[in-house]
Amino acid sequence: MTPREGWLERDGARLHYVEWPGDTGRAFALHGLSSNARFWTRVASQLKGWRLVALDQRSHGPSDRIRTGDSLATFVDDARHAIDTLGLERPVLVGHSWGASIALELAARHPETVSALGFIDGPAWPLSDSMTWAEFAARSQTTLPRHFDLAAATAAARAWHGPLWGEDLIEFVHAGHRTEGDAVVLTLTYEARARILRDLFDLRQDRAWRALAIPAFAAFALRKSDVVLAATKRAAEHIAAVAPKVLIKWYDSPHDIPLSLPGDIANDIAAL
Repeated sequence: MTPREGWLERDGARLHYVEWPGDTGRAFALHGLSSNARFWTRVASQLKGWRLVALDQRSHGPSDRIRTGDSLATFVDDARHAIDTLGLERPVLVGHSWGASIALELAARHPETVSALGFIDGPAWPLSDSMTWAEFAARSQTTLPRHFDLAAATAAARAWHGPLWGEDLIEFVHAGHRTEGDAVVLTLTYEARARILRDLFDLRQDRAWRALAIPAFAAFALRKSDVVLAATKRAAEHIAAVAPKVLIKWYDSPHDIPLSLPGDIANDIAAL
């Protein structure tokens, strides 16, 4: 079904969203860093009859950029505002990667806003427990790409995604770029990415898991480097210890599980 697009405003910032209509169930989705709302297209196509709303978080897609003073709490409040304004009435909340961290915080802080949580391959335990900020920044804050035009950006995305690529991702790629001078670049700037990463590094996911009071699953990808996979498995063990009711799931997939296995993720969401 063809989605519709819309806009919200909160605290002077305009926020864009994409909505797939339906009346069987309700879900609200948050994308990861350097991604956008169109990331959820494949999952939406598998959630037959569900109303799925995906938010373009600040500095992503057409939404306004983050401002001085914005923090992780800003993103949490943006998501909560969108859910309330759009009348989603306690949807299943699902997030991927960095978006999973935002979703976890929202679910822990405001359980009255959502009915269940789908946490998909995000940083699941405090990063500061296993590395320094300098180590994390060196690993995560890479030089962002610049392209001649959207065709070049699309070609780069096709190569990056490899066997996961399909023509259905073209809108996703286009939504994630903007024109800057004579180049096409990501909507997320280097400076904004650095600020988000710092907040992510300081996040205490352990407290959120302990506070979680709604049904939840945590899905993790197995196709990672040995170092990252070992860290992910340790995080999953921690979750099992402090939040034993959370269903832990493992998928033979790279990081972007909603792209590689959208039907499985749709089934996980529908089962909550």
